[in-house]
Amino acid sequence: MQLIGQAIRHETFGKGIVTGWNRNILTVCFPGGDKRFLYPDAFARRHLTLRNQEMQAEIQELLLAKEAEKQEAQQAMQEEQERRALLQHMKLSKMSQAAFDVEEGQLNALFSEWVISTGTYISGASKGEPRVPARMKPNSLCLITHRGTNEPETERRILGMCMVREDFIGSCCVDGQIKAHPVYRLTLKKEEQPLFWPYFSEKTARRSWGNASLKYFSTEIAEKILFDLRACWTQPGDGPESGIFYQYFCMVNRLPARNPEETD
Repeated sequence: MQLIGQAIRHETFGKGIVTGWNRNILTVCFPGGDKRFLYPDAFARRHLTLRNQEMQAEIQELLLAKEAEKQEAQQAMQEEQERRALLQHMKLSKMSQAAFDVEEGQLNALFSEWVISTGTYISGASKGEPRVPARMKPNSLCLITHRGTNEPETERRILGMCMVREDFIGSCCVDGQIKAHPVYRLTLKKEEQPLFWPYFSEKTARRSWGNASLKYFSTEIAEKILFDLRACWTQPGDGPESGIFYQYFCMVNRLPARNPEETD
């Protein structure tokens, strides 16, 4: 669309000719002198009107599209504010973090698709049905753990981790499939994989996993694990930068984030 040279009318300045158009600035020559207007905003509410009706209609369509984008942005902002309010006011459980026992044959698919299975109930009326992770909420960390077939339980290691999505409510996860947060997820390199049980040595005398695929553990222990592993985010890549995962975890769990220089 070429606006320069087009006849135009302003509700106050009268008739004029478009003499300049530079992206979002329109210059119009009126009998009383040149005036500059924001484009296409000045056409809203018919402050400016082109004689060429086809061009005028095109600009009106552009205004409608721009208004729709504005409404969409406002809606997204409102939803973000509501989401943050939910995170700030939701009731937190001290045992809402979860560790998962993942078989070797399932690891590649898990770290590719980032969907974690909660396993099934092994007894009771719901035996064989997907386990509902009722304690888990948007503040929950998922630890991916594994122990080799011929290895003792003491050799169980943490292979990766992720936060759940921000709209995740465990009691509604009736299919037992937990989708990882699109940003806060990490696969640890072999040399970065810490042993699992030392974090529980003071809390659990008996190092035994049992038959369930999922184990709940405390937010205190989860914070320590993430704090200890913060160096794994120092290298550039597709994952979150150094400290961001840890900072996010502390934010949704309402914990004071420790400085890297601090120790236990």
